[in-house]
Amino acid sequence: MQHIGKKLFATGFSLGFIAPIFVILFVSAGTASASGNDCSVPLDVGFDSDFAEVVEVEDETWGWWSGSSGNTDLLPLRDDLYVEINLARNYAQALRLELVTGYSYTFCVEFNSDPDNPPTEDPKGDVYLFDSANWRRYQDEYHMIMEDFRPPEEITEMIPVEWRDMVVFLPFRDTHAYEDKRSTSFSTALDNDNKAFISWFGDNSDAEYFLALDNFNNSRPNDASAVDGDMIVQVWIEVEDRLTLPKFTAYIIVGLLPLSCVIVPILIHSRYHSNGAKENLEKQELVPLLEQ
Repeated sequence: MQHIGKKLFATGFSLGFIAPIFVILFVSAGTASASGNDCSVPLDVGFDSDFAEVVEVEDETWGWWSGSSGNTDLLPLRDDLYVEINLARNYAQALRLELVTGYSYTFCVEFNSDPDNPPTEDPKGDVYLFDSANWRRYQDEYHMIMEDFRPPEEITEMIPVEWRDMVVFLPFRDTHAYEDKRSTSFSTALDNDNKAFISWFGDNSDAEYFLALDNFNNSRPNDASAVDGDMIVQVWIEVEDRLTLPKFTAYIIVGLLPLSCVIVPILIHSRYHSNGAKENLEKQELVPLLEQ
């Protein structure tokens, strides 16, 4: 009975150590595969102003103390969405959204020529996903460029990397920048509801994100130049439920490895000594002496 109990304990310990790792790998693989898929949102889904708002890059960023960049308080985006946005030359617009945890968001963007004022070249643009703080930096840069005031690259390079995000705009997680594209798709999901900054005047709004559509020459070296015409941008957003692991899973993964380095040797040592302490109940047969 004691032997069976030890086997059950060893099996449970092994499963408890391996199972969380496999779950994390499974969830990570599912999220990664989603980033390569196109959106399957039908065009008749339409646009709901309760869940999204089209904002202009020239809009005043009133209410910065409360973290709000629009005139309406949006509802969390939990359903699919489709919208067409008219994008003029040397201009930028964005889709203001409230993304929340528990969902995976797949964005599909396609730039098309506006038949009323089509560009002579292939319609291409830039797509950025910003948090509210970087959207404001992006707006500030647009105003400076339109006023022919562009800070020299040498000055930007002199700023330490850890402080550079205080001056230039950065895409969400430093990765969601898709430049010089005719069409693109990507996925993202939130791990928490943290804001880009903390308001000193109270928490009056939820965290906001901006899907920026760029048709001007910004300060990034790989961005697309402004096309000589207008474009119509189609945007699909596919929302799917996301399997979210509880936060204590990380503590389990981190804690199991050092604990296994302590527990496994103890189990081996105990097993070794228990085998040596067993009484031999088998009768020893004496070999009879052969008489000459």
